[in-house]
Amino acid sequence: MPQPESDLTKIYLGHVISPLSSTAYLDYMRGALVVNSQGKIVDVAPWAEIQHKYIGDGHKTGEIHINDENHKTDDNHINDSSFQIVDLGQRLILPGLVDLHLHLPQVSQTGRSGEHLLAWLNKYIFPAEARFSDTNHARKIATWFFDELAANGTTLAVVFTTIHKDATDAAFEVALQKGSRVIMGKVMMDANSPEALTEDTETSLRESEELANKWHGQGDGLLLYAFTPRFGVTSTADLLAGVGRLFAKHPGTYVHTHLSEAKEEIQFVSTQFPKARSYLDVYKSFGIIGKRTVFAHAIHLDDQDIKTVADSHSSLAHCPSSNFFLKSGVFLYAKICAAGCLFGLGSDVAAGPSMSLFNVMKDANYMQPDFWIEPPELLYRATLGGAKAAHLDHLIGSLAVGKEADFIVVDASRKSGIVDNILSQPTDEILSSLVFLGDDRLIEATYVRGRCIFHI
Repeated sequence: MPQPESDLTKIYLGHVISPLSSTAYLDYMRGALVVNSQGKIVDVAPWAEIQHKYIGDGHKTGEIHINDENHKTDDNHINDSSFQIVDLGQRLILPGLVDLHLHLPQVSQTGRSGEHLLAWLNKYIFPAEARFSDTNHARKIATWFFDELAANGTTLAVVFTTIHKDATDAAFEVALQKGSRVIMGKVMMDANSPEALTEDTETSLRESEELANKWHGQGDGLLLYAFTPRFGVTSTADLLAGVGRLFAKHPGTYVHTHLSEAKEEIQFVSTQFPKARSYLDVYKSFGIIGKRTVFAHAIHLDDQDIKTVADSHSSLAHCPSSNFFLKSGVFLYAKICAAGCLFGLGSDVAAGPSMSLFNVMKDANYMQPDFWIEPPELLYRATLGGAKAAHLDHLIGSLAVGKEADFIVVDASRKSGIVDNILSQPTDEILSSLVFLGDDRLIEATYVRGRCIFHI
């Protein structure tokens, strides 16, 4: 549950690390993050500078330590009427993590192995999604899902639900209640899918627009709507054309779909849309490409497709753990970087076996056969790079003045296999431990817009 709002400005002390680019990062070993009562970052600097600026030499303050009996002070209260100090010691203060692609109804299906994409969907996933016709079941899974996101340090998630309007409505209600930040939409499927998951085209379009009208921008902008055709395989031309019209009609909304994940999928789509030059051209022909379009996977792209992605300012969600798990192929990481495409990371639960983006960062490097991805780049893709891909980097993705305070408190020493004194090591070594050895056990607290939505 989110903690109650406070009318106090809070000063969080700790090791502040925040990406500036894919290679550089802000690094204050004894730093301070200043967050006002509206959840905005009003300052970030070394603690000595913040202390001089906000407190002065003669000002008495109390130090508040969250959830750590070994570090609480005797003066565990607020001595000042305008701000509160939260001293996290050597713990890390990082931007919240951005997960660009995952499936809410699949959270109960992780670890279901042994099949390639289309067979895996039919065997495990479609039956699980059909159960979301029961709205009580859908609400239960949604509650679990958003709790898991927060526990993994994810502060923005781009989410597939199912075809069920009521289940999607319930998911938005849960997200609003928990203070989560999401881009989410009802899945749209009107062809080549099980009977229980096949929609009437006009009904799918109408219900999606109704949900967009109800939820887009709710929670003072924390909840955003994405029109969500599942992929080319389960979409008719009429459905995709309708999505293009809705996307154009509702400025600020998103499109979220799959692209070129598996070779069998690509072949299937080519038979459905034989006039299209490529899978990407199918989407382009219906007007669902461009700023705020998020394509998941995008493994098997040719040079012209990559140029189209870059030129259109579309975004890619790289899902290495899922690609590894389903043996779908290898993302063209270096080529896509060189082309200037916008992209970040996605856990793709349940094909991805974990919601932890630290695991996804590790797999992104492991999946490249002859290309090394350094820890600062991996952290960037899971934070600021993901925010840029979502076209929300003016609000989130890094710890910068004027942005909303989406951040996590991390203690790398809590994970077995990481040296006990890791927090006193050079920052490059800390980042290496995070991205290659980290998981959800590192997360002590998660904040969205300055509100604590998870803490241990």
